[in-house]
Amino acid sequence: TMTLAVNFRADLLVAHVGDSRAYLLRQGHLERLTRDQTMVQSLLEKGAISPEEMVGHPMRHVLTGVLGTKGKPIDVELRFIGLEDGDQVLVCSDGLTEMVAESAIADALVAAPTAEAACRRLVELANSHGGKDNVTAVVSRYQITPLVG
Repeated sequence: TMTLAVNFRADLLVAHVGDSRAYLLRQGHLERLTRDQTMVQSLLEKGAISPEEMVGHPMRHVLTGVLGTKGKPIDVELRFIGLEDGDQVLVCSDGLTEMVAESAIADALVAAPTAEAACRRLVELANSHGGKDNVTAVVSRYQITPLVG
């Protein structure tokens, strides 16, 4: 899987394949910027299962989007976002999101004094909740100064 977030000034591009995620925290509200490319997500979107059934579903790790396709086209999702002053962007592996609820992720981002402290806290939370997979978390915090002119 791959999730990439690149900014140029106040513009953010997110490119995504698989089940790693990107989030935007703006004014205390956490928004998922990516869609899991998994069989269970497809089943949910088709109405075959409920959100509650996703948690322990045996197909939750079966990917529908991958990088290694042996020459076949890759379904890369792209999203453009305008950043605002105070925004935080989190890119993380499913080792975090499988173990920690989005509300707790938001709380950790809000409470941490620095981006580094936020990353450390998120990894600690995942590990303290069972840490069944590798955990990766990268946080960027933005100070956006309006252009004068």
